[in-house]
Amino acid sequence: MRAIIIEDEPLAAQYLAELLDETCQVEVVGLAAESEAGLRLCAELRPDAVFVDINLPGKDGVSLATQLTMLPQPPRLVFTTGNANRATDAFRLKAVDYLLKPLDPEQVTEAVNRLLAYLRPFEAGSFSSSRGQANGVPTPDKMRSTGMANELLPVKDADRDQIRLLARREVAAVLRRDRRTWVHTVMEEFATYYPLADLMEWLGRAPFIQIGRHAIVNLQAVELVTHYGDRLCRVRLRDRVGTEITASRTGAVRLAVVLKTKRCIPMNSPGNFFEVAGVKPGNTVNDDALRVPITPIGTK
Repeated sequence: MRAIIIEDEPLAAQYLAELLDETCQVEVVGLAAESEAGLRLCAELRPDAVFVDINLPGKDGVSLATQLTMLPQPPRLVFTTGNANRATDAFRLKAVDYLLKPLDPEQVTEAVNRLLAYLRPFEAGSFSSSRGQANGVPTPDKMRSTGMANELLPVKDADRDQIRLLARREVAAVLRRDRRTWVHTVMEEFATYYPLADLMEWLGRAPFIQIGRHAIVNLQAVELVTHYGDRLCRVRLRDRVGTEITASRTGAVRLAVVLKTKRCIPMNSPGNFFEVAGVKPGNTVNDDALRVPITPIGTK
């Protein structure tokens, strides 16, 4: 796979190039430090992928990415950024992935795997057989047999008739309703036929927790937890529609156990939080009201 890096910080560009080289899957064919040079380089070399910093001087990476998508042979996009809040911009432009600085080697490898799954789907084994598939994409059993279980989840975008490949960190929640299993990200929802139990196995450990018979949530995507009775609570997500999920009694207990492990954290400490309704700023976490620091969804 041929790639270009557009990054104004020389050391950051060099480090990313080294990480890509270590994957043995990427040939970095060009480097650019600003948008116009990067656009010319992409038009000339026609790379398979571009790793572009969102915060470029002058015309930023988002504006550049819009221009790149209009090239006769547009490359796949991977954004790099020091600001996790820019993830929405990345996925709005159909970026394959975004990498949060300082770069994590495992996250870079995951981004390369995602690129390869888009560029060489048959080599990746994602869609090589219709056996064991549902809704036009492999089932989790099929994914395990092809080594995909540790990587990406294929889902179908019905509106655009496209296959999307989701990493675990993109999943905000999984909900079972209307005989479908809906996979929610921050910006989109996908209807699948995956069994909920298989997705829970694929998602694995924290930050994912099953809060009901038909609901799994990513704690990093939770905005608000509201208690309204004995072992009763409702969870609101940080997705585009503010999805609300009522936890079962067992799920509420399970959620309470997780929250209580975060006790005695001052509520005015730096960082991002989800909160239990009724807590006032400046208080300290206790058994009655909990506000827990989180990592923004989509980061490690």
